[in-house]
Amino acid sequence: MPIVPDVVIPILTAYALLTGVVLYAVRHPEGGRPHERVSGWRPRLRLIAVTVAGGYVCFLAIVVVFHGWIAGQRGAPASALRGGAFLSAAAAAVFVVGSVLERARR
Repeated sequence: MPIVPDVVIPILTAYALLTGVVLYAVRHPEGGRPHERVSGWRPRLRLIAVTVAGGYVCFLAIVVVFHGWIAGQRGAPASALRGGAFLSAAAAAVFVVGSVLERARR
């Protein structure tokens, strides 16, 4: 197994992407912060759905690239679809319960 194309290049690419994100965040400190608090259940549930769906898509992309494409593990994407769906549902439930508890605390 050649180390440079299989290990070093993906790690350096991930490091470069992470460094780019950090540098962008340092230069734009207000870029990701919402201007208003989310109030009401409809916007909050939409925010939870978008967050969970975005995380699920990112997770699947990582599995497809690193396990499916680079490592050649054929069953990994199918397993990630099932396992990721379960994790996404669990995360959504935790976010909803957290929202209920936060609202009750106020």
